[in-house]
Amino acid sequence: MQTSIERSETNFSALRGLGAERWLQILFAGWFLLSVTTPEEVYRTFFHALIYPLTAFLLIRRDSSTLWKDSFVRLFLAFCGYMAVTTWFLGDGPVEDDFQASRWGMEAALGMTAFVLWTRSAVSRERLWGKWFLSLAFVGALGGLLSSVPGIVAGARIEGLGAMGHPIQGASIAIVFLAVGLFLTFGSQRCSSRADLLLAFFSVIVVCTFVTLTQSRGPLISLILYLLFFVILLCFQHRRPATISLFLLVAASVTGMVHWLMGLDVFLDHLLARGASYRLDIWTAYLTYLPESFLFGNGAGLDFELTEASRLYLEPMGLDISHPHNIWLGAFVETGLVGVLMQAGLVSLPVLAVLRSCFPVTSKLHLLAILGLFLLLTFSDEYTLLTSLHPIWLFGWLPLVFVWTWSIYHQTRKSAEEVTENNGKISEL
Repeated sequence: MQTSIERSETNFSALRGLGAERWLQILFAGWFLLSVTTPEEVYRTFFHALIYPLTAFLLIRRDSSTLWKDSFVRLFLAFCGYMAVTTWFLGDGPVEDDFQASRWGMEAALGMTAFVLWTRSAVSRERLWGKWFLSLAFVGALGGLLSSVPGIVAGARIEGLGAMGHPIQGASIAIVFLAVGLFLTFGSQRCSSRADLLLAFFSVIVVCTFVTLTQSRGPLISLILYLLFFVILLCFQHRRPATISLFLLVAASVTGMVHWLMGLDVFLDHLLARGASYRLDIWTAYLTYLPESFLFGNGAGLDFELTEASRLYLEPMGLDISHPHNIWLGAFVETGLVGVLMQAGLVSLPVLAVLRSCFPVTSKLHLLAILGLFLLLTFSDEYTLLTSLHPIWLFGWLPLVFVWTWSIYHQTRKSAEEVTENNGKISEL
């Protein structure tokens, strides 16, 4: 019979025996949870203190050479380098802002390599990660609801905790976590357990309620479109029209929750009163006053408040706007047409990878829908992918990296497993 000391030594040996990739999965799982439950200082420190060093260790290993051959990684690193260098030759902002832009480029480069290394090792455990992402969506949305009860009663917009601490960003993160979790849980042809169905059902209800009460129209429209697509996909994939009944049940439950917590009339009044939130004015300003260089932009180090669009168009209107609220327009202002083309490449590569894959049509459509969420969620908010640790890493990077890695490495892994299995059968004969 083992003593407690022997058991501890055995457990420590087992942990020490885990590969670095396994540790990266564990750290990312913990970081995702911290990002939706703890203050910014906590989840940022966790990533910088634990994930960055482990990523650096993985990068200097000999067997990491395949990472540098990854087309998506190389393009992203080139984009980071381009932004970090060109900012010094464009714009007339303070030097410290150029230093910050260059530092953000380096942080984004290392952060993206961490994301890619994590997804490459996580694709073999899709069921586990599916449950985890559904749980993250549930916990993050529920935490936002519970922490915002006074605001809900007053009819105010609500927000979540941690990286979800902004109505639009919080709703976007919850939607992406939910979509990735649903794909990993129900994307395969294997039957899902009752526990999976219950977790997915309650996650959808809580996320829908949270997103609705944030009163963020972009995320709300994105969520409705995605869930409609998901229900149709399930009906087609499993030949079960009864799935529509579940969708109607979810819609009724969410409507009832919103009416009970805030009141439908109050919710609609607040939603309609905000109009277009000056989005058309913001976009018109940046399209009217083009950047210093059409090809290279103003430079990422120039604060948006110092641009002509802000000084000559928005400020006279009394609008204090910090960025263009569109990731494509933001890329154009900061990095010009060259930056927009690089960013378009980061979206095109996953799309092409999905189309060229041997996955079933339903899986391809679902992966493209996740990319569609990225396009919808960043259409009326955010301005860049290249920044220090930021919520955009969760609802911008995650869809791109996940779809790319799943389409490339999951397919390769499956092919390798089939070859190994066939070789084993041949050797037995």
